[in-house]
Amino acid sequence: MNIDPVKALDDKIERLKKDLKAVTTRLDDAQTDAAQHKLSTTNQLRDTTRKVTKTNDRITELAESVHRLERLLVALNRKVRAGDTERADFDEWPEITRSDIAKILAGQEAYARKTFTPQEAKDTRKAIAAYDKAAHEAIDAAEALTTLPPNAESLWRKKYKQWRTITKQERPEAPDDNTHAKDTAAKSAGNEAVAEARQKIRARIEDAVARDLLFPAWFENMLGPAAPPGKADEWLFTATDVVLYRLLHDVTSPADALGPAPQELGHRRTLHDRLIVECADYRKP
Repeated sequence: MNIDPVKALDDKIERLKKDLKAVTTRLDDAQTDAAQHKLSTTNQLRDTTRKVTKTNDRITELAESVHRLERLLVALNRKVRAGDTERADFDEWPEITRSDIAKILAGQEAYARKTFTPQEAKDTRKAIAAYDKAAHEAIDAAEALTTLPPNAESLWRKKYKQWRTITKQERPEAPDDNTHAKDTAAKSAGNEAVAEARQKIRARIEDAVARDLLFPAWFENMLGPAAPPGKADEWLFTATDVVLYRLLHDVTSPADALGPAPQELGHRRTLHDRLIVECADYRKP
């Protein structure tokens, strides 16, 4: 121990420097080890990511191969069955006449048209009367504009406003009692015709299933080769609607059951979209 305070302090400082250097060295070593560990972990993560990506790609390839194999098996099955199996005919329907189809379409059009309740008809007639009265006043106002003196500015503005008001309105469509009655009859006839047509179509499909007939290509493409387990009744209901859709809208494609999607909104578009969704569910493995 040095008795000189200054010398003792210097010695202590030297010892502290050595301790600090040792701590710094250990800290640098720890940081180096941590950096190396992080790098190793990052490399392992990248390697794992590459392996997962390769696995996903392989799974996708296998799924595509399975899908192609399924299609080949379906095609092969059809060829084998076609050799000695009677084919179902879902395209020719002499028992469903053009008159029946016309009744169904007329009924659909009747449902699409706006119908008036008695109160709505009464209110509409009042609105028409008010419009006609305003229209006559506007015509009188327009005629008055041609005879007013130049200094009658306030009266001119009043008459002009009357005329402009009616030009911005539209006359309500008058309720037609005859049309309403005709639509009611068309709806009733259409409902009867569609019920009879669906019964005939379903009976033929059920017979084809019972006899194990070969379905048309468009039918299998849309609904699959058979009803899914536990969904026979729903499958038959949808299959009946698919055949009826082809009849109503004159779809004759041998491969595409429904043909191009309708562009306009309405009953046909609604039915088309529903059948697409339902049939996609039946085709799931």
